[in-house]
Amino acid sequence: MDWIKARRCLRSNVGVDWLPKRIWEAIDNSERLYIACSGGPDSVFLTLFFSTEELRDRLTVLHFNHRLRGEESDQDEVFVQELCSSLGLAFLSDSWERSDGGGPVSEELARDARMGFFAKTIGKHIVDSLILTGHHADDVAETLLMRLSRGSGLQGICAPREVSQGIDGLCFARPLLKLRKEEIVKGLSDAKATWREDNSNQTDQFFRNRLRKNVIPAWEEAAERTVSGGASMSRELLEEDWIALEQFFELKWGEIEIKEGVIDWERLAKEPRAIQRRALSRLVSAGSNAPLASQAMERVLESIRCCKSFKVSIEHGRWIVGSSGEKVWISKIGKNVDWKSQAVPEGVAVYFPGGGKLLVQEVEIDGEILDKVRSGDFSHNDVVYLSLKAKQRLFVGVKVWEPGDAYHPMGRESVVKLKKLFIDRKIARQERRTKPIITATDGEILWVPGLPPSKNYQLSEIATRALQLTYEK
Repeated sequence: MDWIKARRCLRSNVGVDWLPKRIWEAIDNSERLYIACSGGPDSVFLTLFFSTEELRDRLTVLHFNHRLRGEESDQDEVFVQELCSSLGLAFLSDSWERSDGGGPVSEELARDARMGFFAKTIGKHIVDSLILTGHHADDVAETLLMRLSRGSGLQGICAPREVSQGIDGLCFARPLLKLRKEEIVKGLSDAKATWREDNSNQTDQFFRNRLRKNVIPAWEEAAERTVSGGASMSRELLEEDWIALEQFFELKWGEIEIKEGVIDWERLAKEPRAIQRRALSRLVSAGSNAPLASQAMERVLESIRCCKSFKVSIEHGRWIVGSSGEKVWISKIGKNVDWKSQAVPEGVAVYFPGGGKLLVQEVEIDGEILDKVRSGDFSHNDVVYLSLKAKQRLFVGVKVWEPGDAYHPMGRESVVKLKKLFIDRKIARQERRTKPIITATDGEILWVPGLPPSKNYQLSEIATRALQLTYEK
């Protein structure tokens, strides 16, 4: 493969008019450039386009081998390495050394591993570095639907943005957002360039794949047009609104906050709800990366609207507290504190006074795990998998044990009182009072860490997804 010729042909065919000015500015302002290249058409297009004489000296290609497709994953790495060698580009790669026992992989887990590689590789140069990724217009439409289904706010649904900064301080630029996937593939084909195909993208394993295969085509059929262009335009307009609102909030923040992390209740209550939400997020994030879970945020906002005092958990030992009509602040509370029932939003770790945290996630499961769970050959002490059908009609909550609490655990013929189960498992009296009891909206017990989950929510024989509850003490 003559990659030099392919690069020359690609740049000649596609030109540069489609590339946003903001991307060029971000590149010019960065001392070090990186391209995240998987070997797929999007990232190969990106690598060819930006491997110019002017940029080559400060450009490095990054490849992360997730090791999810066996030999094919290794071949992807070899392909990218050979591409970089032919173009005279610096190349760095790493492989995923998983510590989770090799169970089902979520898109979020794989992304976190990849981001960890980027952060480790760039290291101390993170401030003046820019990572180029191959997100394109089709990704915008898919991401929009994914975020809408999760109830994301303005910041979430205007992603992916042309330039953005991640939690770890990594700065990303996405030059291809105005190009559709078919335009990218055509550009490579016309240049006689090759690329790698990830066959897992054709499966229904991940949410994004199911949207791409089933939902987007139906959407386009109903609209009688391609939707990526409209979605991209909406994303740009939403980003403009988000930026304007963020700037307005910065002007307001100095008026809302009093000092030393205390907010004046009356002043906050007068502001629009969008400003209240940002003020609470700013207060919670001070000194911690733990966000205020979405359901907890709504509870606080509603308390402010109704002028009611509140106390809501943020993380272990930290609470956001509001004294009606006076002030809102962050409180650090010791371990031996009683706590009341509370919601547990999906994907957010909830910490309990006295120690312990709970995480609720929707996950993919394979046949091996399904067989273990259904056969009973699976420890339910710290992790359980429940039927997703249950999740769709219940709101997962958590409470402390009360006399009379009972449920039907797996492995038992009928309903059993928790007190008897605690005695059978030799769980001390003091521990019983602090152990979280995970429930449905109607109060039905789903699981107690250290005990079997409810038989009513056992996975079906054909389940491919589940609600995973993880408890860490």
